[in-house]
Amino acid sequence: MSELTNGADIQLEKGATLSLVYLQSGTEFQLRGPARITLGATAPQSVAGAGAILRSSVVAAETARLQTANGRVVLGGMVMRGLGMDRLKLLEPIGKVLGARPTFAWTLPPDATTVQFELRDEGSDKVLLSAAVQGSQLVLDDKLALQAGVNYVWTVALEVPGANSLVRSSYFSLSSPQERERMEALRPGPQAPFSDRLIFASLLEQGRFLSESRKLWQQLAEERPDLPELRTLAKR
Repeated sequence: MSELTNGADIQLEKGATLSLVYLQSGTEFQLRGPARITLGATAPQSVAGAGAILRSSVVAAETARLQTANGRVVLGGMVMRGLGMDRLKLLEPIGKVLGARPTFAWTLPPDATTVQFELRDEGSDKVLLSAAVQGSQLVLDDKLALQAGVNYVWTVALEVPGANSLVRSSYFSLSSPQERERMEALRPGPQAPFSDRLIFASLLEQGRFLSESRKLWQQLAEERPDLPELRTLAKR
């Protein structure tokens, strides 16, 4: 944890992430490498790479100088998030996707109806789709073709009265036709033994098919409510 000054230059390597909170406004940004960022007075500015994603608004944030037992002074911090921040949750697609045309799904607070949806190519940062969407699901138009092996970023933003925006982002990529065929050949039927479906859920998890594995974990958890481990996997 560090306190950064206006104009600071930040270089993030590939795979690195950084959460940045502006204490005065309570706005949080998520930075993802590879990228080079310069800190502005109210928001980070992208110099190269993917840039900054507005992640959420926090209720309060503050830093404090903390003294450890050996007398060393370190910088500590606390971020307080508003109620309902966890009610905007991205469900799918997350990780690798077996289907060629994924359905985008998320959860919303009870009083929310419309969100701003954005889909972009992580490599070029090109916006492929930006639209206001009613409800908690989106099916892409057939004219928008996605490519296997390309990393995509999708973002759902929700305006909150009296605050900034609730924003969630996630990444996904389409599996190759060969990988899709291999996994489908391993998929057990709906009437397969519990153990076979459990093994396949583990294979999906190991292959980073996270949306697919979560659905199967949820089914298995409903069948075996006596296994808390399954409930934990189903809620991720």
